Amino acid sequence: MSHNFDNIVRAMHIMYIDESGDTIPLSQKGKKFLILTGCIIHENEIPKIEGRLREIKTKFFQNPDAEIKSNFLRYANPDLKESSPIKLNDRAKYNELEDDMTAFLKNIPIVLYSIVIDKAAYWAQYPSQNPYDVAYTFLLERFQKYLKNEGAYGICIIDPREGQVEKHYIGLDLDRLHNKMRWEPTGILNKCPNIIERLLFSTSDKTIGIQIADLYCYPIYHMFEYDKKPGDYWRFDELSLPKLYTQDGVLDGFGLKFFPDSTKKGLRFFS
Repeated sequence: MSHNFDNIVRAMHIMYIDESGDTIPLSQKGKKFLILTGCIIHENEIPKIEGRLREIKTKFFQNPDAEIKSNFLRYANPDLKESSPIKLNDRAKYNELEDDMTAFLKNIPIVLYSIVIDKAAYWAQYPSQNPYDVAYTFLLERFQKYLKNEGAYGICIIDPREGQVEKHYIGLDLDRLHNKMRWEPTGILNKCPNIIERLLFSTSDKTIGIQIADLYCYPIYHMFEYDKKPGDYWRFDELSLPKLYTQDGVLDGFGLKFFPDSTKKGLRFFS
């Protein structure tokens, strides 16, 4: 087979992927929802974004490589008893940290896609399947559409450890799904030719993009797990919502995909 090569220079976008929730059965005290969020950053913006976050980390922790994730940031508050690797001991400095991180997350040029899986409803239809797989499928399809519209190529980077406490490795199954969608999709899968390379793995403590994805992902999870409506949780309203992709002003089904649809009407988010 011959291949034609052009001289068009295409931009590269990186999608950093993080999850909130879990894939544990509800009977074993698993969470109600699994949220998979992709944070898309243009390659040219990554050094500036990384540099600014390193400045914030150095300012408050004297360590530019400190890991800042959503739960670490929330529990850094000295008024809370929960522990955090970045715990502060002064409330005024914590308020300043929150202000700096809020401004940072509001201002950086990123695009979010988020997949929300109602685990109980999903397993009622597909009791033997892993909801992570369908969430990743929906996410990759949306990234492909985004790249096609941008005339660009993209790479996916994910933390291969799933679970909030006892993490286990999910990389091999996702890598097979990722590569299948790039080259030989079957059934309902759509081909994703603008996504290059196999799925790349990097832990959150080593990857600023995944830390940023986590900071946007948790507020979305919070809205569904605790049945909140828009306006109830400032981190969602001010940070995550403005970054979620919309098409002609429509969020549902584009930047935010809920599955299965059958239980949407019972949630305050959609009321």
